[in-house]
Amino acid sequence: MYAVIVGCGRIGFNLAKALIAVGHEVTVIEDDQYRSQKITDELGSMVIQGDGSSITTLKVAGVSRADLVIAVTQSDEVNLAVCQMSKAVFNAPKTMALIKNPAHAALFRLLGIDSVINSTHLIISNIEEETPNRPLVHLLNLQRHNMDIVALSIPPDAAVVGQPLSQIDLPPNSFITLVVKDEGPFLPEENLVIKAGDDLIVVTITNEEQALYEILTGVE
Repeated sequence: MYAVIVGCGRIGFNLAKALIAVGHEVTVIEDDQYRSQKITDELGSMVIQGDGSSITTLKVAGVSRADLVIAVTQSDEVNLAVCQMSKAVFNAPKTMALIKNPAHAALFRLLGIDSVINSTHLIISNIEEETPNRPLVHLLNLQRHNMDIVALSIPPDAAVVGQPLSQIDLPPNSFITLVVKDEGPFLPEENLVIKAGDDLIVVTITNEEQALYEILTGVE
C-alpha cells in the first residue's frame, strides 16, 4: 500500500513510523520547515516540505497513485480540503481525516471523506481506559449516523435509582437499548426499575452526552 500523510505532528509522525514498520510505502507532507527537517533526519527522503492543501504539492507527493491519503494537520478545514482535492483532482480511492471539532464529523462524511477520526473521542477513550471508576464508556461510534453507543453504571446515590424507565426523561436523541443487572441483561421495558449498580447501554449523540450523564447519575 502507498499512503500519503499530510501533517506530521505527533500523530502523523507515529502513524508514518507504524506504516513503514509493517512494510508500506509512505510519503509525508509537512509545511513547517523545522519539523520537516527533524522528520527528514529520522525518516529520510520520504518527507516533502510544503503546503499539503496545494495541488502542486499533492502532485509531487504522488497522490495520483496513492491507495490512501491521510490528513492529520491541526486544522479541520485543511484536512477537509486535502481529502477533497485528493479525491476530485487525483481520484484517490480512500481518504481519512482527523477532526478536532466533533460537530464537523457529519459534514465531513456528507462531503465524501471515507473515514473520519475524532480526536476528541480518542482523548476521551484514553482517559476512560486510565480511569478506575469510569462513569461513561464509549463502546462504538456509528459514523454513518453521527451517533455513539456508550455504557454507564448507575451510582448508589443517583436520583434515577428506584425509578421505572418510563419516568426517566432522556435527551431527545438518546435511547437506552439494554439494562444489565446482577441477574442478567434486560430489554428496556417501560416498567423496568433502575437499581444502583445497573449498567446501561445507550445510543446517543455527542452533544447530548453531558446531559445524559447528569440525568442518569445525578443526585436529587
